[in-house]
Amino acid sequence: MLSRKIMAPRHTSKKKLAAQADANHQQITVKRLLIEQPAFRKLKHITIEFAPRITLIAGHNGIGKSTILALVANGSGLTSKKYSSYTGKLFRGLLNEIIHIDYETEFLLHQDAETLPNPILEYEINAVPMEKRCALSKRTVVNSDGETTRLEARVVPRNRPDSDFIQEEHGIKVGVAAKIPLPTIYLGMTRMIPIGESDPEKIISLVDTGIDASDAAFIADFISNVIGLTDATEAGKVITTQSIQGTNKIAKHPEYGHSPKSVSLGQDSLSAIATAFASFKKLEREWPEYPGGLMVIDELDAGFHPHAQQRLISTIGTHAKKLRIQVVATTHSLSLIEATHPENNPIGGNGVAIDSIVYLSDTVQPRVLLDPSFQAIRNDMMLIPPKAIKAIKAKPKYLKVYLEDAEANYFLETLLTLKLKRKVKSACGAGLKTIPISVGCNNLQGLQSFDPYFKTVLIVVDADASTKQGPGKLKNVVKLPGGKHASGASYSPERTIYEFVKTISANNQLFPNTRAALAMSGINSDQLREHLLRGNTDISKRDPAKRWWNERLDIIKEWQIVELWLSEHQELVDEFETELIAAAIHTAKLTY
Repeated sequence: MLSRKIMAPRHTSKKKLAAQADANHQQITVKRLLIEQPAFRKLKHITIEFAPRITLIAGHNGIGKSTILALVANGSGLTSKKYSSYTGKLFRGLLNEIIHIDYETEFLLHQDAETLPNPILEYEINAVPMEKRCALSKRTVVNSDGETTRLEARVVPRNRPDSDFIQEEHGIKVGVAAKIPLPTIYLGMTRMIPIGESDPEKIISLVDTGIDASDAAFIADFISNVIGLTDATEAGKVITTQSIQGTNKIAKHPEYGHSPKSVSLGQDSLSAIATAFASFKKLEREWPEYPGGLMVIDELDAGFHPHAQQRLISTIGTHAKKLRIQVVATTHSLSLIEATHPENNPIGGNGVAIDSIVYLSDTVQPRVLLDPSFQAIRNDMMLIPPKAIKAIKAKPKYLKVYLEDAEANYFLETLLTLKLKRKVKSACGAGLKTIPISVGCNNLQGLQSFDPYFKTVLIVVDADASTKQGPGKLKNVVKLPGGKHASGASYSPERTIYEFVKTISANNQLFPNTRAALAMSGINSDQLREHLLRGNTDISKRDPAKRWWNERLDIIKEWQIVELWLSEHQELVDEFETELIAAAIHTAKLTY
């Protein structure tokens, strides 16, 4: 809800920021757009989440996709003329160049009725939350005659709360009515104006002798990756800048083997996109404080064959990642949606999908479909009549927990109290299902090297198992708690209990609580030695230890020896619970 306010300090401390972001590696991202009441046009009670890399926005005509692009592009940009793109423009978005806000019906009428909308844009600036309110206001514009004026509606991104946002350590100050300093490029449909249908006298086509050679090669390679060039290396040696006077259309073309004036609409659009990426590449090279970028594209698929669309989205993804650019684009293409949909793109190791589809449904009262399948999107785009939804009882979610043997399984089942199970389910949304498989601990951990399936399960190993620590630590592997030798070596579950029984049956004062609990049941040192320690057992060896455990398991269960050991080692139990919950959260992100 928009009523919630982010209470982050407006002046953040150096210590706090140093922990959140590297001072030499700035990062600004747009997180979401929220529109409640009053509505902005027909958009209300709606939240648009933006992915770290590519966000495709789809939906029927007139549903509000371009409005969303305009609001997002308008919130950020650079106003200094020190840095400009290869089109000669500043890295900024301007709403009035994307959509028209009618002064009479969209501003004045709502101002009089006190129903002016206030969409909210949420950002992160070096990991610190920041909000902008899209404030609808007016301005006086001088007409082309230089004498008369007119009133226009405008949208101003205002800080929320209404004060400057300052990060002194990063040299960032965002004034109350200033744009977020995130370099922004908007590519609208002017990139598709056909050269052949334009006035020849207004077409400017000049060889660019000033472009950096690496950027020229980049443009040629980008285009070649999508539609293929005979020789991308040669094509990048001659770059032609082409524009149409009186429009915002401008792009750089490599050598095609024919005049740039003869390019297709798809080639024209592609060169505009490649030029925009080259502009960010140039900016990253020239600006030490480069914080990433935002590229906003209307009708990304326009002019492209379905196969070229798939290669385009792949190429965009590659360079968006390298240059830390968020791409937000609209589309009507099922090919693009299918290529980008999370169903066809496995989630990375951090459990976060870097691309997403935002699908808007219902042109009368637009709403965002939550995690729609590709089939659901296709059905809505084609207006295929939906079938009645049958009530299906949701299957409970479980994380499988693999253990090396039955002894470890018993130890774990004893640890998994009802309280702990609830904690795990609350943290990761899934229960636990234990599976002992009689595999050595090293082999058990190594399975995920051969099959990625074993990254989607939990692996619990004995305390005496060797596990990787530091950067190479497997995040889905957890050690059982266990006893230790004087040398510091940990014990298996069997030896842990064996050594515990030896201690409490000996003449000492250790573990008084356990002794008292056993005494209440008539269990003394003689009983312990007779039923649990009688005979010669080399507990340090695997097979004798297992034989000892299995032969005495009924007594161990009846006397609750494992439970007593756990109660005497609460600090180890707490440590295990913390690690188990963390591993469950990590694994659940890869599983569900």
